Amino acid sequence: MTTVLERPITFDSVRVTVAAIEDLSPHLRRVTFVAPRLADVVPAGPDQRIKVLLSPPNGSELTLPSGPDWYAEWCATPEDERFVMRTYTIRAVRPEVAELDVEFVLHGVNGPASAWVSAAEIGDEIGLIVPFEVDTTSTKGLLQSGVDYVPPATSRKRILVADETALPALAAILEELPATVHATVFVQVPDPRDIRALPTAGTVDLTWITPAGDGPKSLPEALKSATLPYDADYAWVAGESSMIKTVRRHLVDSAGLSKQCISFQGYWKRGEAQV
Repeated sequence: MTTVLERPITFDSVRVTVAAIEDLSPHLRRVTFVAPRLADVVPAGPDQRIKVLLSPPNGSELTLPSGPDWYAEWCATPEDERFVMRTYTIRAVRPEVAELDVEFVLHGVNGPASAWVSAAEIGDEIGLIVPFEVDTTSTKGLLQSGVDYVPPATSRKRILVADETALPALAAILEELPATVHATVFVQVPDPRDIRALPTAGTVDLTWITPAGDGPKSLPEALKSATLPYDADYAWVAGESSMIKTVRRHLVDSAGLSKQCISFQGYWKRGEAQV
């Protein structure tokens, strides 16, 4: 019997320093981190998930996790004593200068990550868990490497749906969109001033949903009132958990997409902390 070995996937923790901070809009702040090991980071795709690690709630110093059992040890540690862990996406990585960008949604001090980034200054240190080896040889390998946007090579018409928490991933996806692909895109942001340019080589029909104006006030409403392409072959939906479920159901029941053609990821759940 022949055993087929999958390509190794390696994530590790890194202590990083804030090198730059840029406010992109009222609710989105880009933070650039530096550390020598960031020169070796290898994303598997444009919506690459990573972990942001912050000091424990009790104010003790951040100790980076290590070893194969770190997650079980973290779960067993009292909540007040264990480091805070939240999931974000890599916005950009520049290995030649060992830099990595993460874009944070600002929503006051209601959560530890938003509270940290609201007060962040150049020189501050936190931890990241980032990929150093990924498997891009198959859909399974990509998914296990921490990405959800895995369109078929033959895909030419896509539907992309994101709220403000998934906007950084969407921006990276559009930057990599081939010129041969058409995307119908829906984005919801909390303020019209959060609307921004999203460069792409592809052909894009883009709809922004904001609280202002007379149009739809949510992503499900916007999709239900839109004329979607009849021949879309792939969809990516990311954001609040109840939203993605409603949108996915509409894409299957009303737009005719098969469940296998829809990638969806809950970035957060209303009323709950997501690690």
